[in-house]
Amino acid sequence: MASGHERSGCCERQDGTVMMPSGSVVIRSLDGIELSATVLTPDRPVAGVVLVHGGGVTREEGGFFTRLAEALEASGVASLRLDLRGHGTSGGRQEDLTLAGVANDVRAAGEYLASDVRLRTVGVVGASFSGGACAMLAARRPQLVDRLVLFNPLLDYKKRFIDDKDYWSDDRIDGSGAERLVTDGYVAHSPSFRLGRALLNEVFWVDARAELARVEAPTLLVHGTRDTFIPIESSRAASGVHELMEIEGAQHGIAVHDDPGYRDPQTQEWQRAVIDRTARWFTG
Repeated sequence: MASGHERSGCCERQDGTVMMPSGSVVIRSLDGIELSATVLTPDRPVAGVVLVHGGGVTREEGGFFTRLAEALEASGVASLRLDLRGHGTSGGRQEDLTLAGVANDVRAAGEYLASDVRLRTVGVVGASFSGGACAMLAARRPQLVDRLVLFNPLLDYKKRFIDDKDYWSDDRIDGSGAERLVTDGYVAHSPSFRLGRALLNEVFWVDARAELARVEAPTLLVHGTRDTFIPIESSRAASGVHELMEIEGAQHGIAVHDDPGYRDPQTQEWQRAVIDRTARWFTG
């Protein structure tokens, strides 16, 4: 399999996108950032799906998306999983990330995949941080997104990034937080996920829950009942959802507690069930 930046053995579109039948691709975002992605294309695909990871990780989602893509391919579904801007080997800086930028990256990926496999529409899978942004895209671009699946989606960005932080009070950041923004250009949400000024201001004005309620495409939410990062009540309260799959006992990421590598047999059993349900969602 060729590297995402290799040109040999492939062809290049006028927009700069590098094409390969299956393997690594580089997609140009709407604003020109190079996004690294992996495409799996079965013979005569019946559908196409864009897989969008959560904040601070990569397109493989610890191997979860790798296995999901392989299962989709076996079901006759093409997939494209991308590194969001500022993540993995894609361009851009994480501290410049915005929800609008994420939605536009997914749009660019969806339009590329639809063109590549000669389909008019594609499905989208969004995990955690990207869930609300994927709902925004599905609500506003129904001509592109025909089905939607969200894994433990973040739907209230302001609560997660502002209200739940001890360095914010009454919608204002404290002195130490403001100093970090000045000196570092970001505040750390986690060791691998940085929040910059643009996103921190944007979340005051984005209502992903309302966007999800406007989605017309068949929508599946998957959420663990013991998720301590984004409690399952968030998905239970979502309106306009066609189906909610609850994974009894699962933590964030559809995993047991403290299993970031997804190696525990219980984690793998849960994820196999989710992968199977997701594949059927896009082929049913």
